[in-house]
Amino acid sequence: MAAEQPSPFFELRHAATDRATIVVVPERRFLAIDGVGGPTAAGFRFATETLRSAAEQLRVRLAWTRRPGNQPAAIECAWWIHPEIPDAEMPDAFGDRSKWHWQQMIEIPKIAEEAETAAAIDETRRKAGREVPLIRTTAIEEGRAAQILHVGPLASEPASLRKLYKAIADAGLRPRGHLHQILLTDPDRVAPERARSILRLPVEPA
Repeated sequence: MAAEQPSPFFELRHAATDRATIVVVPERRFLAIDGVGGPTAAGFRFATETLRSAAEQLRVRLAWTRRPGNQPAAIECAWWIHPEIPDAEMPDAFGDRSKWHWQQMIEIPKIAEEAETAAAIDETRRKAGREVPLIRTTAIEEGRAAQILHVGPLASEPASLRKLYKAIADAGLRPRGHLHQILLTDPDRVAPERARSILRLPVEPA
């Protein structure tokens, strides 16, 4: 069997609400901040603002050399819980993430060099008056994954996640690794019922 090819950017940012879509996610580089707590917690929101600030610093630096980023960056988040729990319990547990671990991320444009990225992180640190930056860089390759689109408030996310887990099991697959969420809308700028995000799980044969 031929190796599966990475899915185009369009496919990685699109999904259906009623069925899972299988994609192949290539290795990507990110600005990242780690933490614990739910998406409405002060620490989570502060991390979001800090990442956006660094991403804007990097965008400006690329613009100085007439190399604008070719895609708008979205906030992404990997979620996991310790100790681990059975897959069947994950959707209900996702309704209360007060003790969940997270890694918030914004993808680094492919054209950005390491020195430019480091300078953007340091400028964000300097403006925040910190001695040590909150942000680090990381690279993630999810590979084959299943994803579903969630539309609506936080309270209804477990229902969408339940659909995703069922679709994965029905396809003879099983999840591996962390749950990945891509925020397609800014929760501070849209009404809760219009919020949109992609829920994605790397998969392997059951």
